[in-house]
Amino acid sequence: MKITIATEVYPPRAGGAGWSTRALALALAQFGHQVRVVTTSQGPEDMDGLRVQRLRVTGRKRFAQPRAFARAIAEGERTVVHAQHSLSALGCLGGADAARVAVTVRDHWPVCFWSTRISRGAPCPACGIAPMSRCVFGRVPFGAPLSWGAIPYMQADLHEKREALLRAGATLAVSESIANELRAAGIPRVQVIPNIVDAAEAQAVAAQAPSVELPERFLLFVGKLEENKGARLLVPAVAAARTGLPLVVLGEGTLSHELKFEATARDVTLQLRGWASREDVLRALQRATALVFPSLWDEPLSRVLLEALALGTPVAAMDTGGTREILDHEKSGLVVRDEAALAEAIARLAQDDRLRERIGAGARERARAFAPETLVPRYEAVYKTLL
Repeated sequence: MKITIATEVYPPRAGGAGWSTRALALALAQFGHQVRVVTTSQGPEDMDGLRVQRLRVTGRKRFAQPRAFARAIAEGERTVVHAQHSLSALGCLGGADAARVAVTVRDHWPVCFWSTRISRGAPCPACGIAPMSRCVFGRVPFGAPLSWGAIPYMQADLHEKREALLRAGATLAVSESIANELRAAGIPRVQVIPNIVDAAEAQAVAAQAPSVELPERFLLFVGKLEENKGARLLVPAVAAARTGLPLVVLGEGTLSHELKFEATARDVTLQLRGWASREDVLRALQRATALVFPSLWDEPLSRVLLEALALGTPVAAMDTGGTREILDHEKSGLVVRDEAALAEAIARLAQDDRLRERIGAGARERARAFAPETLVPRYEAVYKTLL
C-alpha cells in the first residue's frame, strides 16, 4: 500500500508527537508499505531509510503550513494520506479527496485553542466565552478587556478545525481519553489506535553509553518545563519524598528558572540539562532509579511513558488523561491522584528494590500492547477503508 504521512513535527528535533509519527512510519515500512513523509519540520531528506519531503514554508505558520501541505498532497502521487497534527490535517482535508485522509488527534487541538486545556496553571473544565476570557490571560499581549478581542478569532479557529475533521475519511484518537473528548465535541466515527513503541529499537539505543554524565542513582524528569507538564509540582514532590537522590531534568521551558529557585529553597540536588537528544533520553530512562511524571493536563498518550514501559523503567505518575491507558497501577507503574501521593510513590520506588523489579517486569510486558506487530494491522484496516 502507498501511504503518505503528513506532519508539522518530525525528527530529528521533535517532541513526543514527532517521534510517535516516526515510529508509525518506520513500522509501516517494515510491514512492506511504501511510505512517504511530508513535513514542514527541517532535517535530512533521507532518514531511517524513509523518503522524507521537507517543505520550506514562509509566512504566518497557522495559514502558510496548511497551504503548503495542501499543495504537496495535490502535486504528489495519489495515495492514502494520514495527517498527524492540526495544521497538516487542515491542509490535507482542504482538497477534493478528504475522504481518503485519516487524521490522528494527538492532543486537544480540536477542543482547545492552545491544545493543552490548561488555563492559568490549572485544568480548564470546559471551553466557552467565559473560560476563554480567563485563558487569554498571560497569553495575549494585552490586559482585559482588550485581550478578550482575541476570543472571536479563537472560536473561529476551533470551528474551522472541527469542520475539517468532519470531512476526514477516518478520525483516530491516541487514547480513549482523547476519543471521548472528540465525541463530546460532535466528531463522529472516532476510533482509538494508540501510539507505537518498538521496544527492541528503544532497548538497542538505550544500551549505548549516554553523551552526558549521569549519577549512579537518580530520579528523572523528561519533558517541557511548562504548566501542563506539571513542572511546578516536580521539585515539591521530590523534596517531600526525601529520597536524597538527585533530580535530573531533560527538558527546557518557561519554568526552568523557577525550578532552580525551588530546588535551592527545598535542598533538592537538581541537574537541569536542558534539551536532550532522543538517544540520551532513552539512555537516561534506562539508567534512572525512577521516572517522575507530574503531568497536570489531560495527557493524550505520553511518548515518554511508552518508552519507559519498553525499557522497564519504574514510573511514579499523576493520573491524568490517557495515563492509565498506559500504566496499570501497581503492575507497570504507580499512578496517583495528588502531589502528596506522588511524593509517596517516588519514595516507595526509590527505597524498595523488589518493587522496582516487579514494576519494571510488568512495564516490559505491558509494552507489548503498543508493539508494531500489535498495532500496524489496525492501521492497515483503517487505510483499506480509505482506498
